[in-house]
Amino acid sequence: GCGKLTGVSNPITIRASGSRFGSWMTDTMTPSADSRVWYMDGYYKGRRVLEFRTLNDFVSGQNFVQHLLPHPWAGTGHVVFNGSLYYNKFQSNVAVRYHFRSRSVLVQRSLPGAGYNNTFPYSWGGFSDIDFMVDENGLWAVYTSNQHAGNIVVSRVDPLTLEVLRSWDTGYPKRSAGESFMICGILYVTNSHLAGAKIYFAYYTNTSSYEYTDIPFHNQYSHISMLDYNPRERVLYTWNNGHQVIYNVTLFHVIKTDGEL
Repeated sequence: GCGKLTGVSNPITIRASGSRFGSWMTDTMTPSADSRVWYMDGYYKGRRVLEFRTLNDFVSGQNFVQHLLPHPWAGTGHVVFNGSLYYNKFQSNVAVRYHFRSRSVLVQRSLPGAGYNNTFPYSWGGFSDIDFMVDENGLWAVYTSNQHAGNIVVSRVDPLTLEVLRSWDTGYPKRSAGESFMICGILYVTNSHLAGAKIYFAYYTNTSSYEYTDIPFHNQYSHISMLDYNPRERVLYTWNNGHQVIYNVTLFHVIKTDGEL
């Protein structure tokens, strides 16, 4: 069941590899028997995606296949959902859906008005203008635009067509955010990408409301450039200064009398 984030575990370092910036993930919606890991080093003009068969293979750096994307990526806000990679096409506000099995782009679509090319990145920069994420409710894109004065916009996105279904203006300036992630329809924002960061802000899409939070978040290697929740595993995936790290999360479940969470 869904709930409100109340705590994050100490970091668990899985591997130290690659450059200072990058992204790594497992599929957010797939049978538990599928334990493949995807690895994308760097934030700028990359095209090479490594697919490891298991987490153990990823730790040892063995048993992987390489995918060469037809369009390079920007930033580190990629996500794998139901066998496809969703990412921001370099030097554009175009969202791309790349299907691993067919090794082809199934769809690409512009996010209307979304800033790109370091116009509205997170505080660490790195072309992190557009950030895709998945939670229990599906696929989301987090970005901003001139129209929204640089405040974070959360959009529900159709995973098949990449069409924006609905958007919310959170009121939180994106350049002041370290990173962000979705859990159960709630956007959580860290106040820094450096040491001393905490989970500082929560935006509730179900009520279009927000609150300031104070959830400790141990940033062990002092430079986070990717932070994503995996609803299948209930963990946060992080790229922290050339280290691939996970955190367990604690959710608080409130059950109302009408039976809804």
